[in-house]
Amino acid sequence: MTNTFRMLRHINKSKFLLLLLIIFTVSCSQQEESLFAENVPTIPDNNKEYEGIVDYLTDLGTLNINVIANGNYPGKNDPSFIKGINTPNVAYCHPDVQYFPNGFNGYKYWMVFTPYFGVVGNDQNSKRYENPTIVVSNDGINWNGPSGVASPLQRAPSVNESFSENKVDPRQGFWSDVDWTFENGKFSLYYRASLIRAAALRARGAKSANNLRKLLNNSQRTIVRQTSADGISWTPLEAVYTSNSPYAPKNNHIISPSIVYNGQGYVSYEVENNISPNFPGNDPSYIIRRTSGNGLDFSTFKQSKVVNFINKPWTKVNSEYAPWHIQATYVDGYYFLCIAAGEVKKSTAESLYLAFSKDGLNFKVLPKPLVEKNTYRSCIFPMNTNSETIDFGAVIAYKTGVFKYREFKLNKAKLDAYLSK
Repeated sequence: MTNTFRMLRHINKSKFLLLLLIIFTVSCSQQEESLFAENVPTIPDNNKEYEGIVDYLTDLGTLNINVIANGNYPGKNDPSFIKGINTPNVAYCHPDVQYFPNGFNGYKYWMVFTPYFGVVGNDQNSKRYENPTIVVSNDGINWNGPSGVASPLQRAPSVNESFSENKVDPRQGFWSDVDWTFENGKFSLYYRASLIRAAALRARGAKSANNLRKLLNNSQRTIVRQTSADGISWTPLEAVYTSNSPYAPKNNHIISPSIVYNGQGYVSYEVENNISPNFPGNDPSYIIRRTSGNGLDFSTFKQSKVVNFINKPWTKVNSEYAPWHIQATYVDGYYFLCIAAGEVKKSTAESLYLAFSKDGLNFKVLPKPLVEKNTYRSCIFPMNTNSETIDFGAVIAYKTGVFKYREFKLNKAKLDAYLSK
């Protein structure tokens, strides 16, 4: 009788545990299915044309960046992982520029970018060089690392700091998608940590309550931030948000986050792949807008909004095109998005477009692309403004690893007319 009772109790316990597992799984699935960002009501296209002069099509020069790309892990100094990437050995990716007309610490142009070698997915060692790197210039063409700044700012994560995304790729975490702001006398540098253990990010980062709270569990992607008052000395990294719920549908890629400061607070934009039932339609990707009061704690996914594009000229080129990487700028009440669009399902971009908005949610795209082919995540930046125009600089990133420099201007009245109902 005793053995029979024990066996029945074991069976009942197993059934109970199975029931708990089913309830937990269903609950998680329901939470995931209900995790939607807020949709912005669609505004019909007014079919107006931008009547200003389109002068953003000409490259003025090719950038030469005299800096070292270091793919070594912390504590290692293998010379085979140290490469010069000045011309002609260009290997540049993900530019973002802050421009100071009167100079800052001796330089007008400050740029953060990541070195990158090879084609995405072809060489896993390429990820070891994709580390945030800071350079400066006074002409927009010739760049060097500022004295006193570590290059790169963050070394490549080691194998022990990393975890695998799948059963095919070797274990190698990486940094990517750098972006920065300059507000209230300081730089705020954001970038993406991919496949890096939470414990490793805690060990590299600030010993803060913020990191203890946000880095409890591994997440495939984590957005981190460092700040600096002089561009030379940087605070340890802080976690901003991750690809885990409630910040994203689990394991979405939170691609190319770009942050602006609009005088009241911080606004971030990012690309989310349409790989789960959490998005409003069938586009290959969507851009999500988050907000923050302190630049560190941003909206969760359900508190965020899906950006609305009044027109999508990239779909006329290829129905499979959608935003892949973006860069955001805010100036004089206008939000701008520099959009690298392409076949998202192939993890690539091709054409480069410029979109703008007055409310930060409803964007109209200038139909003529900045570049039609072979481009990747690029950036624009304001250089001068007055009551009539905004003068921009731009660093155009090509998939060959080359950066080129442009300057152009947009007419405010023409922008307003193009956007008006």
